[in-house]
Amino acid sequence: MIKEETYAMIWGTVLLVVGLIMLLFVLGNILDIAQHPSERLEQWAPEEVKGPTAAFIWWSQNKSVEFNDASVEGSAEITTWKWDFGDGTTSSERNPNYEYSVIGDYTVILEVEDENGNTHNTMTRVSLSEDASNQGQTQASMSFDLGLETMFNRLTISIVFLVAYAIIVMIGGRILFTGCRLIRPNIKFYKMKVKQKEIEKNTQDRQKTVIKK
Repeated sequence: MIKEETYAMIWGTVLLVVGLIMLLFVLGNILDIAQHPSERLEQWAPEEVKGPTAAFIWWSQNKSVEFNDASVEGSAEITTWKWDFGDGTTSSERNPNYEYSVIGDYTVILEVEDENGNTHNTMTRVSLSEDASNQGQTQASMSFDLGLETMFNRLTISIVFLVAYAIIVMIGGRILFTGCRLIRPNIKFYKMKVKQKEIEKNTQDRQKTVIKK
C-alpha cells in the first residue's frame, strides 16, 4: 500500500513539471518576440493587401495619340494593362500608340491588374483636333491611409497576448509553488497545554531529586 508521502511526492513532481513547462513556454515566446518583433506582429495582424490604382497620360497630334501608363502599384506588381480606346479597339500594351480614323472625342478606359488579381480602372475623355495637338491625364487618387487600423489591430492583439502570457505565468507559478510544497518534507507541529500547577510540581520534584543526590 502506497504511503501518503509517496502520493504527495508523485503529485508534487507532476505539478512541478507542468509549472516549469508553462513558464518555459512563456519565456521562449517572449524571447522570440524580442528578437523578431516585426515578424511576430505580421503573423498576428498582417498588413492589409492593397490593390493598384490606374492612371495614364495622353498626347494627341491630329488623329494620332500616345498613351503612357502612370498607374500606381499597391501591395503587388502590376502585370496586365487593358486599354479601350472608345471606338471599339483595345490594346494590352503598357504604353500604346493609337491612330484614330475619325477626328472627335473618345472616352478611353484603362484597367490594370496586379499579381494578386486585384484590378482597378480609370477613364478620361480624349479630344482630337484637325492639325492641332492636345494632351491630358488622369491622376492616381492620393492615399491618406496612415495604417491606423492595422496599428490598432496590432496593438489590441499584442495586449491580448501579453495578458494571456501574464495569466499563464501566474498559473504556472502557482502550480510550481504547489508542487514544491508537496515534494518537500512536511514538518508537523504539536500544541500542548500545560497547567501552571503541573509546572510548579515538576519543578519541585526535580529540586527534591537534586537534594537527595
